[in-house]
Amino acid sequence: MMLTLQDALFSASLAVYLTASVFVAAVRWGHRCQPYGKHMDYYHPAWKTVIFCFLCNLLMAPAIFMPTDTDAILQLRLFLILVSPYFCAVTMFSYFGNVLKVNTWRRPVFILSVPFGAMALSATVLAFVPGTQMTPQFCRWYFSLGGLLALAFLFCFVSAIVMVARQLRRSAEEKYSNPDDFPQKFAARVIWIPFLHLAASWVGAFVGSPLSLSISLLVLSALALAFLIGILSPHRDLTVEQLEAAEAPEPPVQEESALPEDRKAEIEKAIRHLVEQDQAYLDSHLLLDDVASRIGVNSKYVSLVMKSRLGGFFSYINHCRLSHAARMQVEHPEMPIGEVIADSGFGSRTTYYKVRKQLEER
Repeated sequence: MMLTLQDALFSASLAVYLTASVFVAAVRWGHRCQPYGKHMDYYHPAWKTVIFCFLCNLLMAPAIFMPTDTDAILQLRLFLILVSPYFCAVTMFSYFGNVLKVNTWRRPVFILSVPFGAMALSATVLAFVPGTQMTPQFCRWYFSLGGLLALAFLFCFVSAIVMVARQLRRSAEEKYSNPDDFPQKFAARVIWIPFLHLAASWVGAFVGSPLSLSISLLVLSALALAFLIGILSPHRDLTVEQLEAAEAPEPPVQEESALPEDRKAEIEKAIRHLVEQDQAYLDSHLLLDDVASRIGVNSKYVSLVMKSRLGGFFSYINHCRLSHAARMQVEHPEMPIGEVIADSGFGSRTTYYKVRKQLEER
């Protein structure tokens, strides 16, 4: 049977998309640049999900070999309707959920994976089996069920977007002086890709013509490669040394009550000298462990003294930064507020206003 030009273009476009999908999965599996490769779950928290999602696209393969078969085209359209909101939700939750330590997404996504897998696999089997399995009545029922499932996936996807929008910066932890371990720049660059993926998939699926499907698949191929380029480099702030130091178990230390008062006073004096006189607070990535290392005291002792005498690491460091910013505004009124914020140890305007609000509410 001779194929028309549109059918041949459609088959070739699908082959390009599946090739791109396998390429993305293979690169994500094999690309483990050192030293970050030893900590894949921290620097690339969604790497397993990305591999799974892109390899699942191989279920669309029947339409490559049967571009004129009605069942194969219906299977592909159903798959595009389901896969885009599902994959976008799973990938967003897997990456940013792990970064933000939000685990509530796991159960509903896993539960929704069961009907997704059942629908995708059954449609693939029916596409390969000859005959008239996909009758008009069957298609209406199947697409209605697929549409409801797609809406559930879309709700998960919107929830993931809302989660990212609400967390431009990670909530401050006592061991970090700036809540900036959330990859804000990376989030801003990739947040548009799921929307384009969803639009391309659904437009092609609902129009359903070979030409519209071809265009959609080529757009999806380009988005897959853009996504791959965006995820190859790690987008977390901690260096490997800082991460390993934070994960390393520390020797047991005395409780605060067991520390003699004169020892507490010595530690407090050393902290104040380093932070206030040496202006260590101007380092926007200052860690509690950095302070402990530079004064030669166990980080647990430093943390205990800071909590009891200085209001806690986060509060103390950022009060120093706010005081520095206030002094600069008085001494240099001509200086733009952005420069004042940057020169006071804050990573960005977002961090400055968020920290100021947090400290005012305490």
